[in-house]
Amino acid sequence: MTRILSLALAALAIGAGRANDRWPQFRGPNGDGHSDSNGLPLNWSETENVKWKAAIHGKGWSSPVVWGDQVWLTTATEDGHELFVVCVDRDSGNILRDQKIFEVEKPQFCHAFNSYASPTPVIEEGRVYVSFGSPGTACLDTKTGKVLWERHDFICNHYRGAGSSPILYGDLLIINFDGSDHQFVVALDKQTGKTVWRRERSIDFKDLDARGVRGGGVKGGKAKTNDKTFATMDGYIRG
Repeated sequence: MTRILSLALAALAIGAGRANDRWPQFRGPNGDGHSDSNGLPLNWSETENVKWKAAIHGKGWSSPVVWGDQVWLTTATEDGHELFVVCVDRDSGNILRDQKIFEVEKPQFCHAFNSYASPTPVIEEGRVYVSFGSPGTACLDTKTGKVLWERHDFICNHYRGAGSSPILYGDLLIINFDGSDHQFVVALDKQTGKTVWRRERSIDFKDLDARGVRGGGVKGGKAKTNDKTFATMDGYIRG
């Protein structure tokens, strides 16, 4: 499968207003999908308002992130054995870097609607952070492509494939893992990759067992899984 990266998606970075040449994380600077650029085109086609197109190998649903003249994204082989990070020149569409970051001997199951490269990277001056969920997270130098640190020790059965995108907060890189076996949020020191804190989810709804199979109920008065009972985000059981 070949993925086509079009500058239509990066219009926020090169639009007429060009008020903000950064789109550093999933859904943009504030995580709300908004850009403060002005005079952007409202219509696109295969040719209209498209400056360049670049073919990206593999399959990946991650969104691109933009910093200065660089566009970064992730991709993976369809079987999940090889995970890549790609850097594209924002002005020309030329591939500046195409690096295999991780090799996975036994990839987890991933639904056909998903991909093995769905989490969106997060970028700041000089560094880009990429995550593929349990298979691995890495920090790269944006100038040299050197891997500054990496982690691949988080155990999580993503069940249908990883999808949670990391965020930066101060000196922390925060990642959510919400698998059928383990559910937690972890904060890493962005400089070293070492764990600063980890918080397990406070409620286990027992809707899936560790293999990702629907459960039949649990002890202790917690939620039972059937067609008439479900758990809401506020922690209450509705039925």
